[in-house]
Amino acid sequence: MNTKLAFLKERGVDIDSSLLILGDEATYNEILREFFNGFIDQMNAIKAAFEQKDWKHYTILVHTLKSNCKTFGFMKLSNMALEHQTHGETMDVNYINLHISEMFVEANNLYKLMDEYFKSI
Repeated sequence: MNTKLAFLKERGVDIDSSLLILGDEATYNEILREFFNGFIDQMNAIKAAFEQKDWKHYTILVHTLKSNCKTFGFMKLSNMALEHQTHGETMDVNYINLHISEMFVEANNLYKLMDEYFKSI
């Protein structure tokens, strides 16, 4: 495995499953760059839907986050987003309120990881 992708793998990113989906390192990096460039806007949209209590839109947005994170092997945030999606679908607002900050902390950690990764390649 390329040493650049090893950087992510050593930090718990499921690179192996991502490469099965995306094919190769160049494709991974190209699509990840697009995800990274839009990540803050994506998280801001989730925050806005949460603050507006627009649970339908919130659920759609966390579904997208879940899928994107899974594609790149960011399983911790993907699993958190899945929980928010599931609870959004059942209108379990209590769960969302209790766990929203945890998801945003993980999103911040992921943003920092991606930033560090792109500075290294």
